[in-house]
Amino acid sequence: MKGFYNELKDVWGPKKKGRVHMKSTDGMETFSDSKIIVARWSEPFQKLLNVPGDIDHEALDNIPECITKTCFDEIPTVEEMARTIVCLKDGKAPGGDGIYADVWKQSVQQTESTNHQCLRGGFCTTSMEGCHHCNIYKKGDRTDYGNYRGISLLLVAGKIFARILLN
Repeated sequence: MKGFYNELKDVWGPKKKGRVHMKSTDGMETFSDSKIIVARWSEPFQKLLNVPGDIDHEALDNIPECITKTCFDEIPTVEEMARTIVCLKDGKAPGGDGIYADVWKQSVQQTESTNHQCLRGGFCTTSMEGCHHCNIYKKGDRTDYGNYRGISLLLVAGKIFARILLN
């Protein structure tokens, strides 16, 4: 399938890049200034992520305490980590660190050492924390923010660590 899309790209050429204009929240104005566009992109995230929470502390006190699970106390073996790393998909784009999943597959011992340090010490390296938020155009009017969807691109190291914890 990847070959098919590469052939299409060869036939049609690269996609033309240009400045995307953005409509205001009410849709009445269109902006072309990059500072205003960046501010417009941040509006939905501000509304979504910066909402004050109303916490009922009495309700929190009434929640029954869960039994502590000790299965997470055990550090995964090299075999468990190797199985997790092998499940990574080949040919995917690297994270912000530029390291492809293929490289991680070739360095299982180093990955094991890093993950053991994280599990024993209770901390993650900065290579496991980062993600890049970006918006991908779906369809329709490119100047309308509602025609984009947000995604988070995670670093491969973080994906490996999360999958080890999940399994």
